[in-house]
Amino acid sequence: MPNYRGHVIGGSIAYALLLLVLSSYCVSLTTAFEWFLCAFAGALFPDIDTKSRGQKYFYWLMLCIFLLLILKERLDLLAVLSVFAVAPLLVPHRGLFHRVWFITFLVCISWVFVSALFPHYTRPLFFDSLFFMTGALSHIWLDMHFVPRMRSLNIIKRRRTSWGKR
Repeated sequence: MPNYRGHVIGGSIAYALLLLVLSSYCVSLTTAFEWFLCAFAGALFPDIDTKSRGQKYFYWLMLCIFLLLILKERLDLLAVLSVFAVAPLLVPHRGLFHRVWFITFLVCISWVFVSALFPHYTRPLFFDSLFFMTGALSHIWLDMHFVPRMRSLNIIKRRRTSWGKR
């Protein structure tokens, strides 16, 4: 996708579809908004490996988490998260963070780890993780399937670079 807006729209559609599938659950407006924020974050997440809004939000969140960990004197977690914070800078764009297996693995491992730290929140974290993963998978689908198909049909044209080459 040429910009973040398409991914936000795609993530919103994915959110609405998953919410429709889960319509048997009676959820509050607050929970529905929380799930929307998770899908929104997921829709921007795969682009943290390039200069993007997703990367900007990711590093602001990391800064807040780092400050909280310093205040709580959890330097062990700070060290582990520091490695994860540097990882997006070391991989090429549309590399690791645009792989379905990696997103699925990352979300599942994160859910297991955070659920172990906060066992009372295991169920809400499961749904948050599910919506995050849905948003991230919508991003990958848009990048890998939708946009190339629209370009092949000449519905979407390639952007020209500043010097006129494609």
